[in-house]
Amino acid sequence: MASPNLPLPSREQCYALSDEQCRRIQGYRDPEGIRTNPEWEVEYQPELIRHYMNMLSFKQIEDAMKTRLEWSYKTYQNRYRDWRFPLDRFEREHVVRELFGLITSQDNYVPSPGALSAMPQQRLPARPLQPLPQQHSPPNRPQPPTPYMPTPTRPAPQIIPHDFFLPSHVKQEVQQEVFDRPLSRLSVSTTGTYASGSTQSSRARYNDAYSSHRGSVATIATTNSSMSNFSHYNNSPYASSQYSMQICQFRQPVHEPISGYWNGVLRVIPCKINHSHLIWHELFDSCSTCGFSPWHSLMVHAHSIGVDTFGTAMTMLRDTSRIDFAGNCPIHYLMSAGVGIEYFSSLFQLKDNLPRNVFGQNPLHVLNPAGLGEQLTGFLGWFKDRGETHGLLIQRDINYRTPLHALLQHPLEQEMYRRVLDVFPFAPQQLRALDTKGRNTVRMMHEASLKIKSESSLDFEKIQAGISEVQIYISQSPQNIQRYGFHDIARGARGLSYAGYYQCSICNGINAHSNSYLDQMICACANDRDIYGPDETGMTPAHALVALSRCNNDDERTPESPSQTAQLFKFLIPGDDPRQAEALHALGPEGNSLMFNVATRGFDEILEYILHLTHQGRRKAAVNFCTVNGVSILEEMQKKIEDTSNQIHIANVTGNSRLKITMVDMGRRLVKCRTLLRRAGAEPKPSITTRWRIS
Repeated sequence: MASPNLPLPSREQCYALSDEQCRRIQGYRDPEGIRTNPEWEVEYQPELIRHYMNMLSFKQIEDAMKTRLEWSYKTYQNRYRDWRFPLDRFEREHVVRELFGLITSQDNYVPSPGALSAMPQQRLPARPLQPLPQQHSPPNRPQPPTPYMPTPTRPAPQIIPHDFFLPSHVKQEVQQEVFDRPLSRLSVSTTGTYASGSTQSSRARYNDAYSSHRGSVATIATTNSSMSNFSHYNNSPYASSQYSMQICQFRQPVHEPISGYWNGVLRVIPCKINHSHLIWHELFDSCSTCGFSPWHSLMVHAHSIGVDTFGTAMTMLRDTSRIDFAGNCPIHYLMSAGVGIEYFSSLFQLKDNLPRNVFGQNPLHVLNPAGLGEQLTGFLGWFKDRGETHGLLIQRDINYRTPLHALLQHPLEQEMYRRVLDVFPFAPQQLRALDTKGRNTVRMMHEASLKIKSESSLDFEKIQAGISEVQIYISQSPQNIQRYGFHDIARGARGLSYAGYYQCSICNGINAHSNSYLDQMICACANDRDIYGPDETGMTPAHALVALSRCNNDDERTPESPSQTAQLFKFLIPGDDPRQAEALHALGPEGNSLMFNVATRGFDEILEYILHLTHQGRRKAAVNFCTVNGVSILEEMQKKIEDTSNQIHIANVTGNSRLKITMVDMGRRLVKCRTLLRRAGAEPKPSITTRWRIS
């Protein structure tokens, strides 16, 4: 089995591969023999495999093969995709390492003279070897299996010393203070309700990195010890190590007021005021911009107080606002805090209905699993087993990411990744699903690992190991390849027509139905095509339907009318579909909302339909959406109306009656859209709160 620590093979090593080795490489990528175009340029396939292993760009491959083949670089790109070789740069490097490791581990690797002579003569850019980051584990640490072996074996889980995460200069102190003393001495209790804010917590004294934002952690307790919930560990041989791990997982809450995030995952209204320093027991006024209240402060600081105090504090704050302006409930903030499961049992007594915020995030989208440990799967299973919360595990936010996408971007122990995947329903489909930037799960995990690498190389390695686990899981799951569906229909495709016959590209039936867009959609729906998910460009079928133009199937190829588009849209997003809210609020690849794209193109009938489907509490925020440049829908529409007036003036001057009719109709529909938006509360210059506030 190939080690993931192998560097990329050199140019000489790649072109020393024999034809037989190249055939075997193809076999590793397609063990079931189901790849398409297997006989395409079969004589030159070994040479193309060598070029692929050498990490040549597709343009370089075109140049290298130019003397023998006349295909463009796009053709080579499509053939590699057909042969199940990844095109993404990161995935490609990972696959090349593993394929070369498989070949060299099974052969003596004698260079083939024919292969060496086939090396291109032009000088290619030098590419340095790219080994993975240095490992922090012992040399004998087992490596994650390659996802391309037929029956991969799992390495045993690594046992991490209890003091592994602590700095070397405090390990001795921690061992003396934590492991040698009974846990009862660690209890923090006062006779009053609060301890002084200047009192230093036993959690914070080991490391400055864990100190409070005020220089110390305010220890808050009732007459019942805030640490008494650890008493049941006293008879356990793992009591001290579990407490040590809890110390290491302690992190101060981080508020990013400019970008609008708490702890890097929970999206809030960007109020530009840092609320990290606000402590719940000081009973401060709620923020007038984002709605942050003492309730939310209690949730994000829950890790610094005991469960008993946590429950008492919730009783004290019963008259305080519990939902911020973006629609986040306390459970959203607590999920992002990385606390243990005992805190959630206290909060769930409040009977929260676990709603989604204005950004489409339900509480599981922002779950930080740091404090749950091996209880994570049981925690997720609780949501899965309850009928009223089962759907939370597959809901998508406005970027079309599910809770599984979000959770896999956190560092977990290697064996936990498979256990988590087994909990989520439709896990293979979720892993293959793309977000509105066209990224798959592996790409999201890789980008998350790069972000965390500067802070913790160990967490980087954990996510990288998780990528291997995900790839194994995907390779072991059956894949239903869909090459024609709603995206193609929205782009104007009609299937194959010849000699009076029509063959549907979905059901493959001949004259089973007409080639109209509506009949194709009905067929796609009956054959379980993905009706809402984005494609590789990040565009959902709904966005493609309103952003792209189609024509009728008559001799003149007349453009599709707005009423016809509205008919297709209503079929695509029916009002009784429980997932229609996800499709309505999904962003396009440019970051624009569906309502923005509909209104600025003058689809008044579709706009009226969307406003009817949008929940009343979210309607005002929806009509006040602004682009990444801060342009509101009304502002953009005013520009469109002015452009239409200019086109009508040009048509009058030039006598172009056809242009005039088209522009007059467009202007009428744009004005109607503007009227509908104003009635719903749209403003030309909405404030940041108006743009995102829901009720």
